[in-house]
Amino acid sequence: MTPDKMIYKPLQRSGEQCVSVSLNELLQLSFFAKKFSFKALRAKSPLAGQRNSRLLARGMEFAESRRYLAGDDIRNIDWRVTARTGRTHTKLFSAERERPVLLGVDMRSSMFFATNGVFKSIQATLMMGYTAWNASQSGDRLGGVIFDDKAVQEYRPALGKRGVLPFLNGLAAHTALPHKVKNNNSLAASSMMDRAIASLGQIATPGSLVFLISDFRNFSPYAYNLLLKILSTSDLYLCLVYDPIEAALPKNGYYHFTDGISDHHINTYDKSNVEKYAQQFLERRKKVELLAQQPRVRFFECRTNEDCFEVLMKNFGS
Repeated sequence: MTPDKMIYKPLQRSGEQCVSVSLNELLQLSFFAKKFSFKALRAKSPLAGQRNSRLLARGMEFAESRRYLAGDDIRNIDWRVTARTGRTHTKLFSAERERPVLLGVDMRSSMFFATNGVFKSIQATLMMGYTAWNASQSGDRLGGVIFDDKAVQEYRPALGKRGVLPFLNGLAAHTALPHKVKNNNSLAASSMMDRAIASLGQIATPGSLVFLISDFRNFSPYAYNLLLKILSTSDLYLCLVYDPIEAALPKNGYYHFTDGISDHHINTYDKSNVEKYAQQFLERRKKVELLAQQPRVRFFECRTNEDCFEVLMKNFGS
């Protein structure tokens, strides 16, 4: 069976597959990554939307200089700019312009939840797995951040397997439930998201394509402003991942939920509780939608009971 005829259905996951993803599974996503096309949202930056091949040929038209990165050909060092700035720069030619792709993935404890389908963390992992392979196969530098309740893991952009494999390893490792500790500190959760977005801003260079996938809990005004700053030079894709029960509680009844660490009891006979709960989700979504009104932003959603492959095909199918 050829890759084009193979079918990958996240909804067929069951048992442990609903709460964790292996590295081997993420490697298999490479067969399907070319089915998506993440185009530049606005061609303001000279690098935005460039899809030229990365030919390294002498005599080609000089495009610009940028900071030297590990793996660059030392023969293309721009010594004049290096001497003037005191930092090593390399020359880019018109046929080798590149678009750094940066992925921000939320792995805080709130992402390890689902009442229907797979954990939010699994949807995020699979969607960014597809995106990582798409960037690698398109000749783009891949990097980004993965953040949880305790730390932000940063990945500097790199080409090919040097970029995609470490990132996929990080994704697989973060889905391991035994390493997760429940964190009810909303201030700490907000702080980690702030730090993660700040790291994305530091890594991003003009013309970057930046993805952020999260449930956007504890999305602070500071994080909002950091994303606005990223938008000044880069394109931004935002994905809100949520469980259906976060948007609307079930019908009248007494319900018990657990994430394996803590228990929650909800009385949906109390209409005030139901309305308050629904309003909290609407306010969370509205914050992201407000940002999505800016130029160069693409906003989409994915529920835990959806096929994330189909969500990507619907929004970015080529």
